[in-house]
Amino acid sequence: MRCTRSAAAILCGTLAAVAAAREWTARSGDQRIEAEFVDANGDQVYLKPANGPTFRVALSDLSLSDQEYIRKLLAEEKAARKIRPDGPDSILYGPPRTLGFLQSERLNELSGMACSRRFPGLFWAHNDSGAEPRIFLFDIHGRDKGSCLVAGVQNNDWEDAASFTMDGKPYLVIADTGNNSLAAAVHMLHVVEEPACDPQRGVSVQEVRPTRTIYFSFEDDHRNCEAVGVDPTDRTVLLVSKEWLRTCRVYALAWPQDDHGLPNRPPPKRALVARQIGVLPLRQVTGLDISPDGLRAIVLTYGNAFEYARDPGEPWTRAFARPPREISLPFRLQGEAICYGHDGKTLYTSSERRPTPLIEIPVAPRR
Repeated sequence: MRCTRSAAAILCGTLAAVAAAREWTARSGDQRIEAEFVDANGDQVYLKPANGPTFRVALSDLSLSDQEYIRKLLAEEKAARKIRPDGPDSILYGPPRTLGFLQSERLNELSGMACSRRFPGLFWAHNDSGAEPRIFLFDIHGRDKGSCLVAGVQNNDWEDAASFTMDGKPYLVIADTGNNSLAAAVHMLHVVEEPACDPQRGVSVQEVRPTRTIYFSFEDDHRNCEAVGVDPTDRTVLLVSKEWLRTCRVYALAWPQDDHGLPNRPPPKRALVARQIGVLPLRQVTGLDISPDGLRAIVLTYGNAFEYARDPGEPWTRAFARPPREISLPFRLQGEAICYGHDGKTLYTSSERRPTPLIEIPVAPRR
């Protein structure tokens, strides 16, 4: 999703109401807009008018009554989530820190990222809809390490990426699952073997072809999805829908049983089906990743991140039915990507807008 117009320009316009919208007033009292509340992060508020893109405005620039409305709404939603306290086996996270800014000028609308399974400290990422079907490599300081074309496919609306290992080989899944207009019934997951690369020289191939493309539909409706992860224990694909309401849906997609690393096959006559396995009390989910041990799932919103944990052998349905742990994140210009690092514990996130930071949420030592 894109935010291209300034808050001031939209607030000065006259726009029609949207479902569940309300009238917002500038603190000066001379500007009003009918829009739906999307999310908030620190002092930044995201609003969505009926016939315009989502935009952000400082909380302090809204009227006092609007500020009170948002604080009350966020407090109610936080209470409904019943945030899970840290347990004795929980991973403790330290304060987020910015490691650097992404140097590649071509990676200008980052919407998905995944850590390299070949080398610690390297990350793969891609741009949002309509861009060239290309994946980019950068290091832990944001330094550009090159890119390669994903041949034979298009970037209709790439929204997330995931990395995992299968039969001893590292793979990436690129999720062409964006569906803002809710018009698409079938979505695609492009599976590629992680391109050859080197920490010093970077990417060493010009293009890579998918080993296969998985075609699927959601069982209950047309969904917009920007959050995709792969459970490495059984290769189940987890997906979280992006909803305007206060809840998002979790789906599970079984990995195709005929996959043995063979070349890409023709599209099947019938798409696979992603089945709903849970509902999360979160709005506007924009990213997802599964830890390498398959025991934790990190879910990203425009505000903070939320971690769901399970015991070995426990189904994800139970994990997503429990309260998550909330992980505070700094303000990002439309944060839509998150992943676990090579150690399976440290978290990394970024934003869709330049300058694009690489933010680390490190593991904190226990006292």
